[in-house]
Amino acid sequence: MDNQSNIMGNQPGYTPVQNAYQPNPYQNGGYNGYQDNSYIPAPQTVHSIDSVVSELKKQKGIMIAALVINALLLIIFAGITTVMFIRLDIVMDEMSMDLSNCAESISKQERTVNEICSGMEAIVDYMNEEYSYYYDPYTDADPYYDPYPMEAEKPVIYVYPENETDVEVRLKLNDGEMLCTYPDPVMDGDEYVWNMHALPDGTLYDADGTEYSYLFWEASNYAEPDFSQGFCVKGEDTAEFLRTALADIGLNTDEANEFIVYWLPRMQDNEYNLISFQADSYAESCPLEVVAADGEEADMLRVMMAWQAVDEYVEIEPQSFDGFERNGFSVVEWGGEEVK
Repeated sequence: MDNQSNIMGNQPGYTPVQNAYQPNPYQNGGYNGYQDNSYIPAPQTVHSIDSVVSELKKQKGIMIAALVINALLLIIFAGITTVMFIRLDIVMDEMSMDLSNCAESISKQERTVNEICSGMEAIVDYMNEEYSYYYDPYTDADPYYDPYPMEAEKPVIYVYPENETDVEVRLKLNDGEMLCTYPDPVMDGDEYVWNMHALPDGTLYDADGTEYSYLFWEASNYAEPDFSQGFCVKGEDTAEFLRTALADIGLNTDEANEFIVYWLPRMQDNEYNLISFQADSYAESCPLEVVAADGEEADMLRVMMAWQAVDEYVEIEPQSFDGFERNGFSVVEWGGEEVK
């Protein structure tokens, strides 16, 4: 039996049953070839309990480490989130305070504006009681209040007798109030009177022998200017326009030059100037009479320019002039009034 065992042990494919850990040459199983022809299965890997326990310990360690790392990450995230919410609360509190301060400041400014408006309304009400209303020269709208009434600025009176003579100049203001005169006139009732000695070249002397080139007066004027006809002139073209228009009206070179140098600085930089030379309305508002010592009345040319600065061109019917012939005893007056 032992010999047989030894002999059988040398047979290919033989695997002793008692040695389950010996490799089977027939990797896929087979028969032993003996009388019982027993089937020997393919070898199976068998692990010891110690190796399995060791492997489980390794896996457990990895899982614990992963859990610890995740916990740390959650703690860090929670900390960052907490800091962010705390900072957001601080920012929101600051914004709330800023908005509250802003609302309080706006409220104060609103109260200040209301107080200013109330004060201005009170001033307007007072001025309405003290001054006249004024009209819009471009529309048919009802008159409106103008706290800056027009002034008849620098009307000057030139006197040209045929021969040297004494003259009496009388001026009456039906509208407005006299602001300034030179030389000083005397009052005769409601008329301003100058008694002068005149030469044909226009030189004037008062009773004291003081020499003058003309008589000057200036008054506030509430008379309504007539803008039914006139001109709308670019500011930059005003000098040339005045030079031509004044010559057509009848002013000589010296008179026109003095007119232009007085008004041009206030007109040339405007976008446009609306200009109308007043006639009947001005004569009715400020009647003027000049009489020589022999009773001769002078022929008069009175040039009163009403004008207003405007931002754009205004359509207006052109004005025409008859001119002025200087024959005999002549008087020339020029002035202007700005509509503001």
